[in-house]
Amino acid sequence: MSLCSQLCWSAERDTSSLLRDYIRLDTTNPPGNEALGAAFFAEIFAAHGIEHEIIKVAPGRANIWARLPGGEQPVLLLLHHMDVVPANPARWQHAPLAGLNDGDYLHGRGALDSKSLGIFQLQAMLALKALGKPLNRDLIFLATADEEAGGQYGVGWLMEHRPELFQGIGAVLNEGGRGDVRGGKITFGIEVTQKLPLWLKINASGEPGHGAIPRSDSASQRLIRTLAKLEQFAFPAQLLPGVKTYLNKLAGDFPPPWNERLSNVEALIESPQQMAELREFDHRLHAQLRSTCAITRLQASDKINVVAAEAWAEIDCRLLPNHKPQQALESIKAALDDESLKITPLLSFEPGISAQDNFLFRGIKHSLAERYPAATIVPRMAAGFTDSHFFREIGIPAYGFIPVILDAEQARGIHGDNEKISLANLNFGREFMQRLVEQVCIAESGR
Repeated sequence: MSLCSQLCWSAERDTSSLLRDYIRLDTTNPPGNEALGAAFFAEIFAAHGIEHEIIKVAPGRANIWARLPGGEQPVLLLLHHMDVVPANPARWQHAPLAGLNDGDYLHGRGALDSKSLGIFQLQAMLALKALGKPLNRDLIFLATADEEAGGQYGVGWLMEHRPELFQGIGAVLNEGGRGDVRGGKITFGIEVTQKLPLWLKINASGEPGHGAIPRSDSASQRLIRTLAKLEQFAFPAQLLPGVKTYLNKLAGDFPPPWNERLSNVEALIESPQQMAELREFDHRLHAQLRSTCAITRLQASDKINVVAAEAWAEIDCRLLPNHKPQQALESIKAALDDESLKITPLLSFEPGISAQDNFLFRGIKHSLAERYPAATIVPRMAAGFTDSHFFREIGIPAYGFIPVILDAEQARGIHGDNEKISLANLNFGREFMQRLVEQVCIAESGR
């Protein structure tokens, strides 16, 4: 009898109430306050006799590590981040931190990114502990701070100051992939690589003055002209081998003409018109085929009647894994063609890809195929970046998969308004994670 059938957790707090309470902890970053989440998990681990440690890195900022000891097989690390992005309550149907359950969905910031993943992982660890069987490998739970701001108080800090926590790890299970439903067909993407961030700050300078006497060469005017050029700039479309396989397998799920166009992606990327149409049709697929830049922050004067001496913008560029950050920066500078601008890189890192010949990737794929034999299961590249890059940079395979199945409307809640997770997904996520962890940590290795 499997772990999931033996332990349905009727005697424990259910997934919905755990996630509700977790959402209600305000870990919005900035400022983070992930110490609230660490204390939440520590209380549960203590009650179940699980070895754990809260690792404080700054006032209000903390990570939590927990372990179930096992055999000599490579360690499995369950990873998620406790911080969430800000939410404007005025734009939400329900209060973002209320954790409201309406009978169909649990609403709240972090419901998908990534507090539900943390609860699935927590329940899998508790279930494995309760089962009482010998494990073939250590199982580690790690909930971290600061992922939404780059991880410098989280995984980045831990790797620098507590490297012993990562010894012997054979695979990391993190966010980054999921199930998507289109036209009644389900596709599961397991994230094995991701686009690279190149975050930039552009500063423009000019003569300050009174707002009643505007100048054509003010800092704000220069910045506006610069950003207009940036909006017209596009990196060339490229087709990476893994992306081609991913889109070809998805093609049949789309209506005409996209089923044919995605089956012949080489022709698609050669057509500027079709690429523009793809961006309107599905901007997530478009982002798989080219490096991109988004204007995300702007600032100039702090008074309406003052012409500022300096104006700045921050730009979030995401590069395909084969696109060197310095090469991308030179292309941007050439397109803007203004030596008076100050362009400063804020964040970038090198690419990494996790092999599919790994016990965790095989386990995820096998478990999905068991439950959804008709579904398409593919490795994928994530358009965003996660803490997985820290592990890939030091040679530890990391895989992104949160066991949920989303339609387009639900997916828009990630970093958007009205984030929510269906109760059906809560059941699927809990059951899938428990089954996966049982298979990987108890079943014979080498599946």
